[in-house]
Amino acid sequence: MDYLAKMKEDCDPLVPDLILDYTKVDLFLNLRKGKKGEVLKDTSSVETCSRYICEGFIGLFYDSEKGPVLSEIFQATDVAFDFHSYLTGERTQDYIKCLSDVVYYELSKKSEMTLIQNHPDFAKLGFQINHRMLKRLYQRSRIKAMGITKGYKQFVEYLPGIELHLSQSKIASYFFCSERSVREVQHALKPGK
Repeated sequence: MDYLAKMKEDCDPLVPDLILDYTKVDLFLNLRKGKKGEVLKDTSSVETCSRYICEGFIGLFYDSEKGPVLSEIFQATDVAFDFHSYLTGERTQDYIKCLSDVVYYELSKKSEMTLIQNHPDFAKLGFQINHRMLKRLYQRSRIKAMGITKGYKQFVEYLPGIELHLSQSKIASYFFCSERSVREVQHALKPGK
């Protein structure tokens, strides 16, 4: 599959007034694959890159007294990274893990700076990608704030296929509810109910 062409198709509408040469950005990107359960960034490291997701789901987690908490979910065309660590250069208690098998482009912080210095038009694209990312974070936060009972249907519609990759305990941690509540909602939404 031509992932660069898919990325161009996704990103060009964000900057319709520009004609970007993606062969230039391709020099700075590393195409990677991750397996479900693979940790891409752990708590002992500083975030040094962002990941443009081509296929699959990635989660941002932290550990609580009750176990791992899934705090954010990223899907195809999202950019996944530990925001705080990336911006501050500090370690955090957050870690990034593949929720499914994934394909993604990795762009290091250093490469991003070099790309923008050498090809300033990509800064405009970066700004629009950040703007879109904030809109999506806001939308997911609204769904999460609805709670499992009111928000689950929108959750699976907004993140198509996510329910196939998450255990009830991960969904419960995302919505800050019990696994029992997840089971009840999933049962109520089964076809034929």
